[in-house]
Amino acid sequence: MTVTHLVFALATAGYILIAIQFEEHDLVGQLGEEYRDYRTRVPMLIPTFRKTQPGPGPNAARAAR
Repeated sequence: MTVTHLVFALATAGYILIAIQFEEHDLVGQLGEEYRDYRTRVPMLIPTFRKTQPGPGPNAARAAR
């Protein structure tokens, strides 16, 4: 890997990490509590399976409206 490739990779990774913060903010503004709940259940960068308490399905908030 050349120095140029390394700099490009680091800059791209930094850009992605910063852009995620802006996107998360916009999603909270648009979807509100439903997205905050989703964020507590799903990791930000690499989604994995977690053991969680059974709860209402993803459409429960919409059904309550």
